[in-house]
Amino acid sequence: MITFKEKDYKNFGKCLEISNGIVDLLVTLDIGPRIIRYGFCGKENMMYEDINRITHNKSEEVKEVYGDDAVWYLYGGHRLWISPEYAETYYPDNNPVTYEIHENEVFFSTDIQEVTGLQLTTTVMLSEESSDVKITHFIENCSGESQKFAMWALTVLDRGGVELLPFNTEDTGLLPNRTFMVWPYTNLADHRVHFGDKFMTLKSDDTERAFKLGMDLRKGTVAYVNKGNMFVKRFVHYDNSEYPDNGCSFETYTCATFLECETLAEYGSKPDGSMVSHTEYWSLFDKVEVKDPKDEAEVAGIFEKYELL
Repeated sequence: MITFKEKDYKNFGKCLEISNGIVDLLVTLDIGPRIIRYGFCGKENMMYEDINRITHNKSEEVKEVYGDDAVWYLYGGHRLWISPEYAETYYPDNNPVTYEIHENEVFFSTDIQEVTGLQLTTTVMLSEESSDVKITHFIENCSGESQKFAMWALTVLDRGGVELLPFNTEDTGLLPNRTFMVWPYTNLADHRVHFGDKFMTLKSDDTERAFKLGMDLRKGTVAYVNKGNMFVKRFVHYDNSEYPDNGCSFETYTCATFLECETLAEYGSKPDGSMVSHTEYWSLFDKVEVKDPKDEAEVAGIFEKYELL
């Protein structure tokens, strides 16, 4: 049985708790929205919580778009954005969120954004019998004109774990079978990242220098092992579609405080009045550890054991 309960949570204000007795999620209602918690009931949160509002953006570029008082806050947890990343992306989503419960699915909606004219909605559907969650994102273009963007779903996870990513394995002969995009501040010799034969791993620790990498993740699966648990995110990569950032359907970012698993939908023009959607499927497993992120056999064994590919 799924239960829904409003409660105050730390300094995030009013939230909606969604629980099936196995796992619970908390979705902010006074701000965002953010899925600020996902974890086993009574156990640690897999999400990063920016309690002290350390990460924010009040740059001159953002103020030029949204006004002199505009400040965007990370907050932590899971959020919906638009890509490519420009000043318009940093809409200050600091206002209350409305929600509606339809059986076991909850719809969280924001007001139409000023300047962009976009309205964002995120739905959460929790399984009655497992940790499985279906997260569906919607963006409606209410601006009065066509806009070109991609939906961008970012999950900000707590520091201290290791991310596991499967490479594309198609045999393309003399042609390449994978794309990597590297951001200017990324050091490919970073000690946190390891490139294997069929997998890549990325550790999250207290290293200050940021690291970001994008790719065409055709397997549509990523895992993050932390606190003895494993968070798994699945999505659909469409082979014949255009993706932002020169072909990225997945991007990952880490710094001294958190790690982000980011999925992206198709990039293209969205006519006025149109609505697009992007879906992720989450799962959580307990008693999972990675002893050596550089051990390809160990990583492959985890993917095989939990049937992730």
